[in-house]
Amino acid sequence: MKRIVFIIIILAAALISAGCAGTGGAGGAGEPLVYIVDLCYINNEYVNTGNEELPMVFYYRNQHVYALEGLQYFSLLDETLREADIGNESVGTMITDKVQFNSVVVEDGTAYVDIAGENLSGSSLEEGLLISQIVYSLTGSFTEIERVQFLVDGKVAETLMGHYDTEGPYETGIYPI
Repeated sequence: MKRIVFIIIILAAALISAGCAGTGGAGGAGEPLVYIVDLCYINNEYVNTGNEELPMVFYYRNQHVYALEGLQYFSLLDETLREADIGNESVGTMITDKVQFNSVVVEDGTAYVDIAGENLSGSSLEEGLLISQIVYSLTGSFTEIERVQFLVDGKVAETLMGHYDTEGPYETGIYPI
């Protein structure tokens, strides 16, 4: 019986591999697609001065992100938002080197953002801005995402950095846009 299951698994893997080895076209293997997204970045001037008259975050609508199909959520977080290259020195990001993403999976309207727990620490401001940046960018960019559930090393955690409850999903960020 084990041998039959093993053979079925091998055949299924071969069929999947053959199906993924397309020769082009939109979404073909190795061919990025263009996604029109809304990106949330951090106002560095607010972070540095604490001036509450300034907006805490910036929201840039209709930006272009290039990613392979199936990797668009991960690419948005791990590449695009990490860069913060909008041409404005006040624009920053909370997705620094200490924030490493394990995966981003979307199921039934929820984006499960799995963050590596190692080196994950910061102030309440940093944690709130990180949550806001991720939630606003994902829910604003992809109609299939209604909420974001944070995971740390694959498990629902009480908090990311010790300040905000992350046991339930977020439909909006901590700070308003």
